[in-house]
Amino acid sequence: MNALAELRKRAQPAANLAKAANRHPAAVTDSQDSQDSQGGESRIALVSLGASKRAGPAVRADLLALADRLAVDRDHVHRLDDDGLALLAAIGEGGMRAFLLAAEDAATRQAGKVPLDDTAAIYCAHCGPVYVHPGIIDVLPVVDGWPRAAGCPWCVIRKAGGYVPRPHVTCATCTHWRPDAINPAAGVGDCASGHGAHYPVQRHGCGDFAPRKRP
Repeated sequence: MNALAELRKRAQPAANLAKAANRHPAAVTDSQDSQDSQGGESRIALVSLGASKRAGPAVRADLLALADRLAVDRDHVHRLDDDGLALLAAIGEGGMRAFLLAAEDAATRQAGKVPLDDTAAIYCAHCGPVYVHPGIIDVLPVVDGWPRAAGCPWCVIRKAGGYVPRPHVTCATCTHWRPDAINPAAGVGDCASGHGAHYPVQRHGCGDFAPRKRP
């Protein structure tokens, strides 16, 4: 589960400090003396995680109630182990909410569907045209009329061989388009990528779409 993996990654420094303390107490003490702030934060994280593990059933109950309020599948909560519950408890209700929504979106994509809030279209360097959350567009450069990204949430779906729903595009704006020789502007043309014949402005989904360079 990607959202939970990220939480575990962020908690790793605290776990590493605990292991080091068991092996080399003196060395860890010296390190903490030179980095008091970091050491203090790590100790707090360890105490918090330990307390959360002991309160696992209560944390799971809170997550289930939150999942119901968000209309999120309860299975995301049932699949969590004790470590996962501890990490989520340590980041509070705001973090729990973000985790549940991210897990729901990931499951929706794995089912080959677009999450409800993903209403914007971008061009991913690996996946081609895909749907994403509108907030992502604000930080992307626009090239040849498309917000461009080096990667997207659909990359993992594509790599696993899953279905990727596509925003509608037109052949006339694609580099693979071969216009009709008699009527280039409106006649049925051909596709250099082997996707068959379409009218130039006929809107359809295509994973091989490549935006034509604009002057």
